[in-house]
This record gives sequence, C-alpha cells and structure tokens, in this order.
Amino acid sequence: MSKVSVEEAARNLKALLEQVAAGEEVILVEQDKPVARLVPPSTKEDLLADMKQFRESLSVTGEPLSQTVIKTRQEERY
Repeated sequence: MSKVSVEEAARNLKALLEQVAAGEEVILVEQDKPVARLVPPSTKEDLLADMKQFRESLSVTGEPLSQTVIKTRQEERY
C-alpha cells in the first residue's frame, strides 16, 4: 500500500492506475490526511467467497422457526 498526495496523483494518474490494476492499494492524501483509496475492483467470485465465508461462520441454535410459528399459532387458538 502506498500513499500519494492528491496533486501527485493528478500528475501521475496513469501510473497509479497501472499499480492498482496490478493489485496494489493506493491511498490519496491531502495535507497528510487520507481522503481516498484506490483499490482493484472486486470480482463476483470474490464477493461470493466472502458471503460463503460469512454464512459458514454463523451458528444457529434452538428449534427451527417453522416449529416456533406452529407452536405460537396453536397457543393463540386455544
């Protein structure tokens, strides 16, 4: 990851875009404060992999929701 001033980025945009296309992240700074970040675009496969990892990290406990709904409906009837 490299940091580049906004002025320098304006002068060397083509070179920065080539860096980003190669997979590098570039932070644009103005007065030593980050103002933007250039990153390579995410592919559909990357997004799906992230979602799969998230779903696998979830742990569901307790009875199934369908059983809860059926039980609640039966309790309301009587």
